[in-house]
This record gives sequence, structure tokens and C-alpha cells, in this order.
Amino acid sequence: MLGIGVMLMVIAHQIWLRARGWQFNAMSPYFLVDFLIFALIGLGSLVEPLPHRSLTEELLFTAFVLSGLAGYYLGLHFPYATACRRWVAPFRGRFPAALAIHQIGIQTLLLLFAIVGVAVLLLMQRMSALGLSFADMLSLSVLQVHAQVATEGLGALPVIVTYLFTVLILIHMYRLLERRRFLQAFGFYAALVVVYLLIASTRIPVLLCLSAPIAYYHYAVRRINKLLLVALLVGAPVAITLLQGLRSNALFAWTVSDRLVAEIVVMKSFHKLWQNYLDGTLELEWGANYYYYSPLTFVPKALWASKPQTSFETRWTINLFGSLLDEDGQISVHTFTPWGEGLVQFGWMGAVVNLFLYGAILQLAIRFFQKRAHACMVYYFYAVLAATFVRTSVQALAFTTVLYLFAVWLYERLLLDRSLKQEALPACV
Repeated sequence: MLGIGVMLMVIAHQIWLRARGWQFNAMSPYFLVDFLIFALIGLGSLVEPLPHRSLTEELLFTAFVLSGLAGYYLGLHFPYATACRRWVAPFRGRFPAALAIHQIGIQTLLLLFAIVGVAVLLLMQRMSALGLSFADMLSLSVLQVHAQVATEGLGALPVIVTYLFTVLILIHMYRLLERRRFLQAFGFYAALVVVYLLIASTRIPVLLCLSAPIAYYHYAVRRINKLLLVALLVGAPVAITLLQGLRSNALFAWTVSDRLVAEIVVMKSFHKLWQNYLDGTLELEWGANYYYYSPLTFVPKALWASKPQTSFETRWTINLFGSLLDEDGQISVHTFTPWGEGLVQFGWMGAVVNLFLYGAILQLAIRFFQKRAHACMVYYFYAVLAATFVRTSVQALAFTTVLYLFAVWLYERLLLDRSLKQEALPACV
């Protein structure tokens, strides 16, 4: 019941987009997020049905999830500009314009040195915190490194720095390619891949780095939507399976079908939250994830040694299961989806509120990237990450959106030619 309802709503949304004149783009959040919802929430609930205790509970759970999906679409297409003109503009005061930031010139070589330097510092920080040598770091799987780093409590600073420099590299790569400076662009691309292979904590960044040239070709040369659909349906599952095998030091331990089933079943932990809520044992946070924990993400551990756990997934894995260790003694951080995150915040209304925020944040980002062709590869990275947050949280989406948009704005202010910023750039969406 739930799977069919979700899939029908996703299909209806895609038809509605095309009817309104949207030109299909396989790399757009409009499609990628729907694709992940279709696969993870729709197909996932059909592949492994949830153990509902009664028909009434199943109906309530289905209504909760579908109302959240409706909230997402409302937030994604809500006419904020019209509402702002009608309700906010009459009360908006006049503020003096901020002082213009002077343009500065930074050579490509200096930027490359800065990127490599930051990567080395991050790697040394992890080596020092974990008490490992460089050889030990290379021998560990990325999941082990991520889990140990989380246990040591290094905070979000490495992630923030990595996100910022990723955006700077991607925009600079695009500009070098447009100027036909292929050797310099390849140097930046190689640096990006090496950095992510060393410090990435999941498979997604590695896949993004390896597919970055395809994104450039798609946006800068010609659209290849059909090939991208084939790659998404066939190539991505194979790549994820191989990366999972490499990460577990058993390359052929997983079949593609087994890996697909494991990847799309994401509702179990959320359903456990749901049952606790129905039993009256779930302690709601009443929005604390928005106004308290999320802002604290940007506070370094060095300034607040006893800072509470800000990650929703980590916090509620501990709350529900007692620790981050599974029955085999391995670190296992559960994902609860934006629906579970919303349930913990506001109960019955949590799905609509949280998923509305998901759509609103995504609409803001889409409008930001829409006329920034020089940030098309950044937009590709963002679109894929935004889609993967269907299985995690709105908190992760907001964190990524703030960092990506700030980094693009920073590059434009400091490094982008004034003449280029004034050009009418083609749409990137």
C-alpha cells in the first residue's frame, strides 16, 4: 500500500513538471530526489514490507509518509516570491547597502597549493587523533576511519573545510576547461580525486569525483540524459557493489542484487521510531534539531569540548540502540529518513513540516544555481548529495546547502572576473 502510493505520487510529480514546461535533466534535483524516493521509500517498502502490528497502524503509517511527501512537493514549488511581495514587502525596512568587496587575483598554482595543504592538514589531524601511521590510514576502510573519527569527536570542521575547497576546485576546473587549459584542469581534478580517496568517509563522494567529467560534458557540451539514465539504472548499482566490496576487503562478497536490496531497505530504523511513538515511549525534541543542534554543528570541538552530539543520526542511534556498536562490535550509524527526523521533532505533524523544509531548501538551492553556469559541476555534486539525504535527514541537507552556497558566493566575490559575473549565463538547471 505505502510503496504503491509513493510511486504514484512520484510519477504524478514528474508528469506535472513536464506539463509545466520543465525540460528533463537527469542531473537535476527535480529528478534525482524523486528517483531516490521512488527507489528507497516506494520500492524499498515493497521489497521488504515493514512489520506492522495491525491494519490500523499500517494505514496511519502510510498516511504519515504520504503527507510528508505532499509536504515536500509543496515546499519545493511554493510561490515564495509572490508570498514575499504580498506579505513581507510592506514591512521590510530599508538598510544601507553593504560595502563592496574588492576583487583580488589568486593564481591557480597558489590555490592548488592551498588545497593540497588543507588535505594534508586534515589527514594529519585524523592520524593524530586516531594514533595511526600513514600506512595504517591507507590500510583501513573509509567506514572504519569515519567511525573512529566520530568516536574521537573531531567535530564537523574537517567536513566544512572539505566542502568549501571542493566547491572552489570544481568552479576553478570549469573555468580552466572553458579556457582550454586542460593540463591545469586535470591537475585540479587529480588533486580532488586523491583527496577524496584519502579522507572520504562514504562511497558517494568517490563516485561524484569519478563522474565529474561526465557532469562537465553534460552541462558544457551537450545533454546526455539517455546515457545518464542507463548509467543510473545499470552502472550505479554495479559501482556501489564494487565499492562496498573494496570497503569490506572482499571484492566479490556481494552480488549486485544483494547490494541493491541492502541499499533500498532504509525504513527499519524509522519504523522503530514510529512504533515507539505509538507506544508513548518516544521523547520528542520539539524542534531542537533546528534551533539548537544544527547551529551547533558549526561550533568547533576545540571551543566546546563537551559539545552535545549534533548529528541526528548519531544521536538517535545512541538513543534507540544504546551505542554506535552493532551485535558484531562494529560501528553502525542508523539512518532514519527525513520522515523519522520529523516524527521526533513534532510527532504527527512532523512529516509535513520536515519535508516541507526539505522542499523549501531544495527550491532555494535550485534558484541559486539556475543562472550560474560556472557552478554547474558544483550543482551536480549538490544535486546528488541532496538526493541521498532522502535516507538521512533535512539537517544534513541544510548543512550541505549552507556550505555549498556560501562557497560559491565566496568564489564569485573573490576570484570570479567582474565581466563574467555580469554576463547573462545560460540556465544550469
